[in-house]
Amino acid sequence: MTEKLYDNDAYASKFTATVLSCEEDKKGFAVVLDKTLFFPEEGGQTPDHGTINGIDVTHVAIKDDIITHYLEAPIAAGTTVEGVIDFTHRFRNMQMHSAEHIFSGLVFKHFGFNNVGFHLSDNSATMDYDGKFTYEDALKLEKEANEIIIKGKTITAEYPSSDVLATLEYRSKKAFSGPIRIVTVEDTDICACCAPHVHNTHEIGQFKIVSFENYKSGVRVSYLAGFRALEDYEKRLSDLREISRTISAKAGEELKGVAKLSEDLGTYKFKDIELRNKYIELKIQSELKNGDTGICILPADFSSCMQFASDALKERYKGVSVVLCGDDDNGYRFYAESDTIDLTKILADIKNSMNVKGGGKSTAIQGTVMGKAEDFCKVF
Repeated sequence: MTEKLYDNDAYASKFTATVLSCEEDKKGFAVVLDKTLFFPEEGGQTPDHGTINGIDVTHVAIKDDIITHYLEAPIAAGTTVEGVIDFTHRFRNMQMHSAEHIFSGLVFKHFGFNNVGFHLSDNSATMDYDGKFTYEDALKLEKEANEIIIKGKTITAEYPSSDVLATLEYRSKKAFSGPIRIVTVEDTDICACCAPHVHNTHEIGQFKIVSFENYKSGVRVSYLAGFRALEDYEKRLSDLREISRTISAKAGEELKGVAKLSEDLGTYKFKDIELRNKYIELKIQSELKNGDTGICILPADFSSCMQFASDALKERYKGVSVVLCGDDDNGYRFYAESDTIDLTKILADIKNSMNVKGGGKSTAIQGTVMGKAEDFCKVF
C-alpha cells in the first residue's frame, strides 16, 4: 500500500520517497514508491503532472491501493528520490473537482438526482445525472453554486470512524470497503471522494456551464471552474474582439453586426443566383441549335443551378436536356431529363465506355463522370 501524501496536504508540491520497485513495461518504467504526492487517475479525474528526480512522470495509476508512476527512464529500487508536482495543474483540478461537488450537491438537494458519471480531463469536465432537468434549471443551479463560492464555505476531507460514518448521509457513486474519505462542503454537500480539494469555496473563483444535453436517461452538464473558466472566458473574449474587428462592429454590438452580415449575405446570395441564372439563359440562347437534344456545360461551381439549366433547356428542346458541371481534367457532375426516351438504357451504355457513377429512372438520371464532356454528350 502506497502512503497517499496528498490526503494530508493537497497544497504540497514537493516530497521525498524511496523507490520500492522499477519495472519496464509498455507504458514506460513503472515505479512504485513507499509514499507519494502524485494523485493517480482515479474517481473520474486525470492524474497529476510532474517529475521524479527530474524525470517526467507520464502517467500515474492505482490498483489495490498501490500507486504506480510511469517514467521515461528507470530509477533503481532503494533510491531516495525527490518528487515535484506541477501545482498549477493540480490546483486547477482541485478547483474543478470542488466545483463539481457544489453543483452535484445542489442537483441532489433540489431534484434528488445522483451524479453517476464524472470525467475531469486537463481542459474540460462533464457531469452525468440519472434524471432530467432543464437547461433553465441548470442555470439557476449555476447561479446558486457561484453564490456559495463567493460566501467562502469551508471544505474539509477526512476519514470518519465507522461509528461516525454510520450517522452521515453522504453521496457516493459506488459501494466502498475499508476506510471511506468524506469531503464536506459546509452547508452544501457531503460526498465520498478520493481526490484533492481546495480548503475554501472562494478559492474556486467561478463556475460556468459550457454545454448541456440530454444523455441516456438523464442529462450531461459540461462545465469549467476557476482558472480554466477564466482562461476560457479570455479566449472567447479574444475571439469576440477578432469577430468585432473582422465585421467592423463596435464592442457590445457584435450580435447586431453578425445579423446584418447574415442579412447582407442573403441578399448577395439571391443576387448571385439571379446572375447565374441569367448567365445560363444567355449561354443556352447563344448556343441554340437544331435538333431535339439540348446540352449545357457549366463551370464546377454552378452545380446548384443544374435544375434551372435543365428546365431552361426543356423549354427549347423537346427530346433530351443534358447539363454538366465541371471540366475535362477533374470530371463532371451530370443531370439529364427526357420524356421521350429511356435514359437508364443510355446510362448503361455510357458506363460501358466511361468511368461513370450514377443512377436514376427512365425520365431522369444523374451522377458523376470522369473524362471529356464531348465523349459523354455524343451518346445523346
